Amino acid sequence: MPDYTLYVDVWLLRLGCNFVFEYLLLWATATITHATTRPSRLALGSLLGTFHYFLYLLASVGLIRFYGLLRFLPIVLLVSLAMIFVTFYPMTWKRLWSVAGHFYGIGFVAAGVGMAAAYALGSSGSPQFTVGTLVSIFAILLIAELGWGVVHETVVNRVYRVPVEIWCDGVQVQMTALVDTGNHLKDPLNRQSVIIVDKDALTNLLPASLTTIVSDLGEGIPEAIDHLEEIAEWQTRVRLIPFSSIGKSNGLLIGFRPDEVTIGGHTLPKYLQPTVAVHPYRLDPEGEYMALVPPILVEGSLHAQKGGETHAKATSADI
Repeated sequence: MPDYTLYVDVWLLRLGCNFVFEYLLLWATATITHATTRPSRLALGSLLGTFHYFLYLLASVGLIRFYGLLRFLPIVLLVSLAMIFVTFYPMTWKRLWSVAGHFYGIGFVAAGVGMAAAYALGSSGSPQFTVGTLVSIFAILLIAELGWGVVHETVVNRVYRVPVEIWCDGVQVQMTALVDTGNHLKDPLNRQSVIIVDKDALTNLLPASLTTIVSDLGEGIPEAIDHLEEIAEWQTRVRLIPFSSIGKSNGLLIGFRPDEVTIGGHTLPKYLQPTVAVHPYRLDPEGEYMALVPPILVEGSLHAQKGGETHAKATSADI
């Protein structure tokens, strides 16, 4: 057996880079295909791929056998399919092929770029595999961003989505809201800002009769508004909020005044308490958020936490 000098730090660096590569590849695949998973599942799938790479490194210097078997294409495919299975199970066969197609497509391109960089920055006899893996990682991010805006979407999800709690008559509902810079709605009675919320997110809070009126109004039955006077217990809460949007110049939403609203864990001060407008349909087809919050309310919640003061400014009633 030939003698080899093993540098543990170099191996750890290569294994660490490989883990990051596998993790980002699975993450990009999940985000692009909207496949359901968790960070722990992504890490488990990445560990599986990195363990195969570790065995390959051991075999490449003769410390274990089966070097040819570990490089055998069917074995590599089985390992990658196992990674996908561990990360995304359960899924249908049709869904599996879609996820696998994106996984292999991004992976082959990124790995090819990394391999080219390894040989270009090294030599045919001593390629810079660690640098090549780092280039591959960058390639994954670049491919995903240029093709699908994955990085941008992730930043938006992190920065522009906030948890919201609404209280009314002792009942609390929670939801994720999108910070919408295009939401300039104002309550026509007090000129306060408006949070737009999916009807389904308010099921446990709204009277059943009010939910029915919202649905009928969304179906184009304007006469439904006449039934608002029948909801005696909510007469002082209900609002009619006119709005304009693309394709609808004279829309009308039913809203109400809540007892309290919390954004990002911070209760809004009384002078910023908004009106809640009930939207008859889902705001996000994917269901990732169920409300639209104007930025001024997010700023107000942060200032309230710091003891500052924020004053709402009147703007146009367009969304």
